[in-house]
Amino acid sequence: MSEIFLKHVNALIVSEVEPDSLAERKGIRVGDYLKQINQKPIIDILDYRFHSTATRLTMELEREGTPYRVTLRKEEDEETGLLFEHDLGDRVHTCKNKCVFCFIHQQPKKMRKSLYLMDDDFRLSFMHGNYVTLTNISDEEWARILEQRLSPLYVSVHATDPELRRILLGRREPTPILPQIRELASNRISIHAQIVLCPGWNDGEALQNTLDELVEEHPAVTGKRAGVESVAVVPVGMTRFRERLPQIDKVERDYAREMIAAVSKKEKEFQKRIGTRFVWLADEWYHIAELPYPSKSHYEEFPQLEDGIGTVRLFLESAKQVSRKLPKSVPIPIQATLVTAEMPAPIVREFANRLNEIEGVEVNVCVIQNRFFGGDIHIAGLMTATDIMEQIGSFEACYPTVYIPQIAVRDETLFLDDLTLEDVRERSGKDFRVVGNTPHALAEAMGLIAPAKRSHHHEPTWVMEESVV
Repeated sequence: MSEIFLKHVNALIVSEVEPDSLAERKGIRVGDYLKQINQKPIIDILDYRFHSTATRLTMELEREGTPYRVTLRKEEDEETGLLFEHDLGDRVHTCKNKCVFCFIHQQPKKMRKSLYLMDDDFRLSFMHGNYVTLTNISDEEWARILEQRLSPLYVSVHATDPELRRILLGRREPTPILPQIRELASNRISIHAQIVLCPGWNDGEALQNTLDELVEEHPAVTGKRAGVESVAVVPVGMTRFRERLPQIDKVERDYAREMIAAVSKKEKEFQKRIGTRFVWLADEWYHIAELPYPSKSHYEEFPQLEDGIGTVRLFLESAKQVSRKLPKSVPIPIQATLVTAEMPAPIVREFANRLNEIEGVEVNVCVIQNRFFGGDIHIAGLMTATDIMEQIGSFEACYPTVYIPQIAVRDETLFLDDLTLEDVRERSGKDFRVVGNTPHALAEAMGLIAPAKRSHHHEPTWVMEESVV
């Protein structure tokens, strides 16, 4: 997704024109810039999808600096046949806050450039589940959110008290969020809220008040069609590069256990009142607390999966399903080492033990300690090539074939510290392979189960509700 930051042309660049489509018949070509539809600027894929539903489209395009116009007549649900290089044709909206917990301010130099981009873009929230503070939105952009009904949005709340939220976001003026939430809900736009929990800052009574005020915006309470549907509580993550930043206490085991007990009490209260737990704790809390992960039913419909809440449980459920499909033996022996981080290590080891029950399969697990970031970083998505190579090199039981979870690399090639998969292969002498993040993907990659049938589609489809007159 980081490649969307490369070109800022205030237009969408055509990457493909489907054969025999409306666009092809009108002479639109790959490389053309789509600038307007029916006199409405098209600066991102959401504009395109919203305005291309009309039955008559007057498109303003540009080819090698020369503008031209085409008119398409179509059925309401008929596609034009255009695909585009990137989702955004303008600059990503960046964060202007100075959050006390900001992870980007805790990163070293010489890493992947996109990692230093502090996005706070409502479009990425709608399309990809990125969390936004709603503090950098112009009146025009706010009107667009309401017009196009971009729902749901993922909102970084952290605290509902305007003064406390100001402090957490590092802003000069009180920063209320409830008025924005209420206006979104009145326009049938749902919100999934996030709280980055900083011990001593927004916990205790402040957390209780935040949850109590957010639940008042749930549709079951307000009677509206939309509102705050769920809340995620995530522990603050701190690296060894946290310099010249406010002091925040680290989340320790006993604190995590107290948090789980306190939030569990609120969950029961909310479930009795509105029929849903409403608030969920991130998987890290259970890892830090050294407690079992909740059951699948605990997560209901997994409303906060975009924030990684419930991913461990889904891994365990996938492992159960895959285990029933595994063969008793393999005709050709398989040996492999699985790379993972400290938090998912126990469940990855458990699945590796199941694989080792297959005659002819030998699998072991190399758990990577995050020395690069240090601090309390222990998730697979923040593993670096530097740590992997160093620790694989000292892992005497390492097999020639090594599997790395897809979440640790971008586009299956680039690690966080700007090294490529090929770099790692050459320097380690191992056959590193990127595999999907689920037991099913691993078993499939190892040839232990048949590949699942893949559905063919070019791009995701988002639903933007039309206005009701």
